[in-house]
Amino acid sequence: MKNKLWTYINGKKSIRGQMFWAFIFSLMLATLISTIYSMYRPQSGFIYKFLPLGIFVLSFWFSFLLMTRRTIRYFKTITTGLKAMSFGNLSYRIPLSSQDELGHVAQNINDMAEQLQSRLERERQLEKSKMELITSVSHDLRTPLTSIIGYLDLLKTHSFQDVQEQERYIDNAYNKTQQLNKLIDDLFEYTRLSDPDVHLSFQEIDFNRLLAQLVTEFEPVAQEQSILIKKALPAVPVIALMDTGKMVRAIDNLLMNALKFSVKPGEITIQLYVQEGRITLSVENVGQPITKEQEAQLFERFYKMEPSRSHVHMPAGFGLGLSIAKHIVELHEGRIWLNHHQGHYAFCAEFKRPQQRL
Repeated sequence: MKNKLWTYINGKKSIRGQMFWAFIFSLMLATLISTIYSMYRPQSGFIYKFLPLGIFVLSFWFSFLLMTRRTIRYFKTITTGLKAMSFGNLSYRIPLSSQDELGHVAQNINDMAEQLQSRLERERQLEKSKMELITSVSHDLRTPLTSIIGYLDLLKTHSFQDVQEQERYIDNAYNKTQQLNKLIDDLFEYTRLSDPDVHLSFQEIDFNRLLAQLVTEFEPVAQEQSILIKKALPAVPVIALMDTGKMVRAIDNLLMNALKFSVKPGEITIQLYVQEGRITLSVENVGQPITKEQEAQLFERFYKMEPSRSHVHMPAGFGLGLSIAKHIVELHEGRIWLNHHQGHYAFCAEFKRPQQRL
């Protein structure tokens, strides 16, 4: 209490204290000057009777302005800063040269400007992302659509030599439509998951059984790409609380990513294990090494790398697969990460067991 009182009295952190002492010292100085003048002023003359009062007022006014000059100057500095910010210069910062209330005001103004600047930069980034989205979508959708139109035009004008060539055109057009459908599905799914009001239908499932089923369905696709599937799954049920549809999409994206970027022929190892009340899924494969910068961007939307070996049955995407998987895992209150060392990739997703959610 004494420290607060002394702080208030000495005026270092209080404008009221500064004004109080400025008033006291100005009053004392003006009184002293007018008193000295009264002692030596002439004894007669009407005007000289009121001159001490004038000297007192002028002395008080001059000394008070002199003592409060720093505060008034800082107030003008704040006003200048506000004017600069109002004209759009949100990078301007008011110097914090005072610890009193004006210093607090300046700090609050700087904080406000920083928040506005961050919000404006986010809006600009969102606008840039929208433009990148439009450009990416336009390019990636146009490529298969152009091919489909080309093949249909060849079929319509009967520009084929035999039935085998006709069948090849039909197969190629069909594969392109599948690619187009995959692109649209990825974009739609990402848009839905980006909605802050996205709703998940949680239910208790045997995650081990679900994963085994997905791996069984995935094996024929992998065999076509000369990829051997190895799995290490528990022998007992692993109960988890999940949205089955969303989790199937996340796992499928992880498997397809491993398939697309694996060295061929090669193998993909899928592991599921439970430890300390947590469920961990690991999808491992061997591919071309990447840099730390590339590794940091793998889960970002629209980030795409060239597959290790392209195939007509491996449609390209928007670069949303890993981003969608990340969104789904995080909506399940889990986390996803990559362990990478010299081309050995291990994408891991970790979830809490139902007992931990209560």
